[in-house]
Amino acid sequence: MVGVAAARVPAKGVRRATLCALATICCAATPVLSQTMPGPAYHDLQAGGHERLARDLSRRLDLRSHPDRGDVESFLDRWEDDADGPRSGYDWLAVARMWLRAGEANRAESALERAEGGIPESLFLIDRARIAFLRGNASGAADYWAACAIADETASTEIWLDVEVLATPAELESWAGFRNLPAGDRDNCSFFRRFWNRRAAAAGMGADERILSHYERTRFALEHYRRRGRVQPRFAVRLGRPTNSVYDDRGLLYVRMGDPDEIAIHGGSDCIEPNVTWAYDRPGGYRVFHLSPLGGADDWYLLENLAMVYRCGTWDRNPMVAISPLLLDVPGPPFHDLYMSRMGLDPRYARIANHALNLIGDDFANSRLAEDLTAERDWTWQDGEYAVISVPERPRVDLSVNFALEWLQFRAPRPGLTRIWLNGLVEASALRPDERDRQDVYRVAAVWTLLDEAGLLYRHIPSSFDLPVTGALGHETGISLREWTDLPPGTYRWTLVVSDATSTVGEDGEKARGGYASGEVVVRDLGTDLPVLSDVAVSADSVGAWSPAAGISLNPTPVRVTGDDGVAFIYYEAYNLTPGGRYETRVVLQPEGGGQSFDLSYPGTARRGASIVTRGYLRIDLSASSPGRYEVSVTVRDLTSGHITLPVRTDIFVNRD
Repeated sequence: MVGVAAARVPAKGVRRATLCALATICCAATPVLSQTMPGPAYHDLQAGGHERLARDLSRRLDLRSHPDRGDVESFLDRWEDDADGPRSGYDWLAVARMWLRAGEANRAESALERAEGGIPESLFLIDRARIAFLRGNASGAADYWAACAIADETASTEIWLDVEVLATPAELESWAGFRNLPAGDRDNCSFFRRFWNRRAAAAGMGADERILSHYERTRFALEHYRRRGRVQPRFAVRLGRPTNSVYDDRGLLYVRMGDPDEIAIHGGSDCIEPNVTWAYDRPGGYRVFHLSPLGGADDWYLLENLAMVYRCGTWDRNPMVAISPLLLDVPGPPFHDLYMSRMGLDPRYARIANHALNLIGDDFANSRLAEDLTAERDWTWQDGEYAVISVPERPRVDLSVNFALEWLQFRAPRPGLTRIWLNGLVEASALRPDERDRQDVYRVAAVWTLLDEAGLLYRHIPSSFDLPVTGALGHETGISLREWTDLPPGTYRWTLVVSDATSTVGEDGEKARGGYASGEVVVRDLGTDLPVLSDVAVSADSVGAWSPAAGISLNPTPVRVTGDDGVAFIYYEAYNLTPGGRYETRVVLQPEGGGQSFDLSYPGTARRGASIVTRGYLRIDLSASSPGRYEVSVTVRDLTSGHITLPVRTDIFVNRD
């Protein structure tokens, strides 16, 4: 019996060294004509009687190939000797792409310059963008989108092949249907805009930054997780894995989700295949992915159950079967060691390990272990679907900083738009201040993204600020965060990323201290002709940095708490009241859980002018009221027209410290 090495290690610095060392035998892939090779270069060599040279060119530009500098130089020498070297624009495009594969940006650029004018502009722009991305330069996105705007069938396919590994099954289906439309009915660039906007929004990035990140990840995956052997993916394919992916399932996870946050390794034994688990930290716990070569040597693929790595006894050897009722002789200790190596990722694995160790006799089918393995398959399916079927992006921050949020909506100065304020409160005690000029300086960075339902309107709003204070802030102190943007009415998917700007992001996968949240917000239409109210902002005092109108400066907080004196200030706006006419505002406060409500009404005169905005600014004294939460409802009646606004509701929490 070979000794079992079981370990759980953090992801930092491990993936590059350990996982690549587990694959030791190389099996050459069958040469195929590459979908990314310039066809004219191949056919010109064929027509000139240089079939072998044409085949070798195809191999070096195959989607799964990874030539190095020496490979390219050797091939170019043969091309020069046998066929007088590259001559046409497509020949030089092929050379540029070989140098791209070899990671030689300068040589790729020189070859591409010689191709300019001899190839379609869209292909020239695509490869110039790829060269920029190879250099880590996000400015290549300008060429990327310029190529997208003028792309023909060939160029659109080029763009698609670069991103297919990221596609969900629904997107794969959409692309296939989209490509069957008549040329005049296609809008390729809108498809790719939606594609990238979805991922950028989820990751809290600009779209151009997300594209660069993709090309950097695919480069690394091609070097470390390229498919080599003949073992085919199974579980991931059933989930909807793109069939043309040039990576094994490690590469699929890495390109879609980046570095794992934790890695657990089991070295295997006589009856257990080598296996590894990648875990990704997400709200609610880790997303866990088990991988093994399952009898192969090079390619590692997702498992439907960790138990599938067991290969002795009467276990059904078909990996399509996750739970076999024929498993009659499960040895407890190996299963115990296998599952205990994962207990740090989820305590449920420790329970499975203990049930394996306590299995008595051969009644596996009716055992607790069989129930556990069935349940484990459900967890694995859910996590697998998350990775393959969804867009499993997340911002590159940890989850150490808490914050509260609200959205306040007012009519924007430009017609047809609504100004939406993100009003946040960041937990100060989770931040580490810098010391500067005898003060503690809290440095906060935030990124707010908004994506409309069509996937084409995308806002990426980064911001940062420093807050100098004398003495560190206490545990109960929050730091205000506010950003605004003007949007047309509709439903938007949002993500907010908050990070401690004193915390740096490491190149080895370490994340900055911070936190993130996402959800949907409905931006209201405040441009109707009937009277309508904005949202209601609540502030504990009448002094602050938020000034929605001249003479008003508040510090609204999403927790909507009064001051220690029980006083709160509220601000709102009413639109489309009769200019110069009389109106009546009614404010009703209802204690949470019932009880006597408070009802306040007061008259006013609407202002005259083109904007027809009437501002309400009230001081509410709840010092005599019981502590707790109160629901506030505000309505306005236009006494001239008789119209009443729909109520706008918020909460006020009466504080007593």
